[in-house]
Amino acid sequence: MRVLVRCVAFLAAVGSSAAAQSSIGVGTSAGVVKLTDQRSEEALSGVLEYEPTRWLSLYAIPAILHLSDNVSGRPVSSSGLGDLPLVVAAAYTSPTAGSPTVGAALVRGHLAVDASRSLSGASAQSSLDAPKATALHVEAGYDVAPRWTWTASLGVDVGSDSTQALSRVIGAGVRHTLAHSLMVTIDGSHGLTAASPQWILSVGVGTAFGGSSPVTPTTPLRRLKSTFNSGNTAKIGCR
Repeated sequence: MRVLVRCVAFLAAVGSSAAAQSSIGVGTSAGVVKLTDQRSEEALSGVLEYEPTRWLSLYAIPAILHLSDNVSGRPVSSSGLGDLPLVVAAAYTSPTAGSPTVGAALVRGHLAVDASRSLSGASAQSSLDAPKATALHVEAGYDVAPRWTWTASLGVDVGSDSTQALSRVIGAGVRHTLAHSLMVTIDGSHGLTAASPQWILSVGVGTAFGGSSPVTPTTPLRRLKSTFNSGNTAKIGCR
């Protein structure tokens, strides 16, 4: 726990110093997800954002994971590094007032060494999406006061997937600007179907959580999923 607190404090300090640099953003998020009655996951993730132009953003999202499960009536757990998702996002907003933002993103998500251990040989996916489904996200934000923004989101998996049931989640959150682009975020979501995670809670701090692009991994629902989806190669084992 002390290591996690120190990591958060370090990244918060880095985020504050980087606030004046519009092309670079950093952030960190700590969260927990209750997948089933027996299975849960904790994660500490970081995000590094580089914006070479106003319409193009590059992201790297490393994560440290701890998974707990119950296998054959026996509690097991494992900790280690998750995958390293790399994201290229492009978006354009017309200068006309009220114009929508159009964007697209490319994600490369399996670039890490599995640092977990497995003595039981049992493995489990921690992905929050069905791997072959199409995920649709609807998100909205409202500035309730200076520096305070409330957010709401809905995520739906569509399509057919023979390996995993489809997920439906609804989420809400709040974002507070501390100084310049340095923000604190609190996000949560609740599953609407039996195949969805029961609930997710995440707290983040950094300079990479601003903007209104619908395709960046730092929007509320995508931020929740990128935190935990980065562990979809982790193994469950005795500890």
